Amino acid sequence: MDPEFIVADEPVSALDVSIQSQVLNLFRELQEEFDLTCLFIAHDLSVVEFISDYIAVLYLGVIMEIAPSDVLYASHKHPYTKSLLSAIPLPDPRIEQSKPPFSLIGETTSPINPAPGCRFYPRCPSKKDICRQNSPELVDIAENHYIACFQVV
Repeated sequence: MDPEFIVADEPVSALDVSIQSQVLNLFRELQEEFDLTCLFIAHDLSVVEFISDYIAVLYLGVIMEIAPSDVLYASHKHPYTKSLLSAIPLPDPRIEQSKPPFSLIGETTSPINPAPGCRFYPRCPSKKDICRQNSPELVDIAENHYIACFQVV
């Protein structure tokens, strides 16, 4: 088999950290050796950062922010992206303890029958009235950096 495209849905989520590392290194080797494109789906953004060149952050199936990985980690803008990145533990316990908490409030919208407006509205710390009824479009805020948020744009 000589695939050009691989879809990997949570391929390392249930693995021990040392095995995760081996699998992720194998993915990188395959990408480089065969010029392979992977759609790597994961909740762990530290894993996503290691494996991805370009990242799309989705909330209930809707893209909230999309950018090259280095841009996303250096200058993320969407409140949901901020919450996901703040959940990544830091290796130094002293720094981790002093890190300001970022928690989401509210209930998740029903994925089966979502309310009108922004999907992230019920949990967003930066919500505006417009978010309740209108769903923001993806807007290019910088070169190849898109965001769907009325607060940021």
